[in-house]
Amino acid sequence: MATTAGRGILALSTVAALLIIGAVLALVVDPFTRTPVEIDAATAWIARALLVLGAAWVVIGMVAARTRLVGRPGAAAARATWIASTRPWRARESTLGVLPLDRWFMIAIPGGLLLATRIVQAPGEGVGSVILAVAGWLLFALVVRLLLGSRSPWPIIAAVGGALVLRCIVALAPLALSGPGGPWPALWSILVVRIVYLTAAFALVAWVFVVAGWSLAAQLGRRRAAGVAIGGVGVAFALPAITAAVVGAGDALQSWNSEIGVLPWHLARLSGMYEEHFPAGMTVAVATVGSIMTIVGLVLALPLRAGERRRHLPPA
Repeated sequence: MATTAGRGILALSTVAALLIIGAVLALVVDPFTRTPVEIDAATAWIARALLVLGAAWVVIGMVAARTRLVGRPGAAAARATWIASTRPWRARESTLGVLPLDRWFMIAIPGGLLLATRIVQAPGEGVGSVILAVAGWLLFALVVRLLLGSRSPWPIIAAVGGALVLRCIVALAPLALSGPGGPWPALWSILVVRIVYLTAAFALVAWVFVVAGWSLAAQLGRRRAAGVAIGGVGVAFALPAITAAVVGAGDALQSWNSEIGVLPWHLARLSGMYEEHFPAGMTVAVATVGSIMTIVGLVLALPLRAGERRRHLPPA
């Protein structure tokens, strides 16, 4: 019980820290986020349908164990992703006994929702931006798969899948409230609404990698799991920031805002960051911090040498 309570306190503390960091970033970005998103009615309705799907998946995961839904196809998968993404230390136990069909649901629903959300966010950009976004996640999955070796990948699949669903829900909310006559443009003019949304968006980007690392702790150990989480967050911010620092913030922002978006959740398109007055110093700072996090994460994630591993083994 004490261990469970301690993990819960640690999780809440982590969430609080991510929200504080997200709020700071939101305040920095806010001057560039005064332009609300503008989409057509068809895109808004597609976003609403996807939002309902994502919300239904989360609700089923929350209540499945207490209702007759628990025996229905997909319910066990929804429950596993909900538990793993909100209590990542239980990711391994949440996937025990999950049937093969539900395991496919654990991949198909979050992955499909992420892909569809990305397409809705960039309806006029073609498949290029979608391919780039998917390629980034596939690279992360490949690295984790190599680190796991023969160990089960389902705990991290459940944790990341559930976190991605939460991330998509936040991303879809402004799109669903937009469209002709939608309330989002009026809401976006309110400072508090912008700050809350941007804070949640930034925090959830980092939370995806936090739950990824935490879910691996039982399999890889705390050090290597922390390395995966730190390295993942570092790569997510370092790569676009380094490119912007090299080619110039103005050119990079103008290009990426039309392709993949510099900011998480495609916030660049929502924010109107097409101007060259974006603070270049911030790009350099993010690139530096992200690079350091990536290097530290890789060092921590690597396995110990054989001699060191034997010294860490418990006595017979």
